[in-house]
Amino acid sequence: MNRGMDKRVSSGVPGLDGMIDGGFPAHRAILIRGQIGTGKTTLATQFLVDGLRKGEPGLLVSVDSKPRHVVEDAGRFGWDLQEAASRKALAVLDASPYFTATRKNAMVDPRQVASDLTQQVRTLKATRMAIDSLTSLLPPEGPPTALRDFLRSLFFSLEDNLGCTVLLTAWDSRDSPSQVGNYAEYLASGVLELALVKVGDRFERRLFVRKMRGTATDLTERPFQIIAAQGIVLDGHP
Repeated sequence: MNRGMDKRVSSGVPGLDGMIDGGFPAHRAILIRGQIGTGKTTLATQFLVDGLRKGEPGLLVSVDSKPRHVVEDAGRFGWDLQEAASRKALAVLDASPYFTATRKNAMVDPRQVASDLTQQVRTLKATRMAIDSLTSLLPPEGPPTALRDFLRSLFFSLEDNLGCTVLLTAWDSRDSPSQVGNYAEYLASGVLELALVKVGDRFERRLFVRKMRGTATDLTERPFQIIAAQGIVLDGHP
């Protein structure tokens, strides 16, 4: 195994770390993708909350939701993000105005994104970050070459400069996977797929570890629940 990946960062999801050799590879970018309603934002927030419990500051970059809504939603699981922010252990950044204004004229500059995030990380001394969502950072109809170049530059910058373990979400439409998610899969050090699967007359949430570099992974597709006061829990784990 690559010695640079020996250090692991816990996911915060009961049952998941055992599937990925003890946790996510440290200081790498991990992609979480799936359709709306599969639990991507919950998993990303749960990862940060797990870090807070261990004294590891975190940064949440919210593109699709207002920070106050993120804080309110987390509170329903018993996660007090406001308290963490008040003691400067967590920052919840509203990225939507910046990206909306920028995309009116051109593709967002990934180097500027990485530079802005680096400043925030250094201020907080953060070791964990979540970006929700990667899909919304880019114009949906952007040229394929420009999308690939943006993502390559962004992923390289995140892994080389931040010193953080980063989770990025990407949503797929009901009809087809997003271009952003497809390109990001090649660049990410790990890929988790969340899905809604119809079983009889009901739907079941499932998690699959498609990829985790330098890691012996469990390739079983695992059902999971989203539980009040806990968040995501893989079936069979307390």
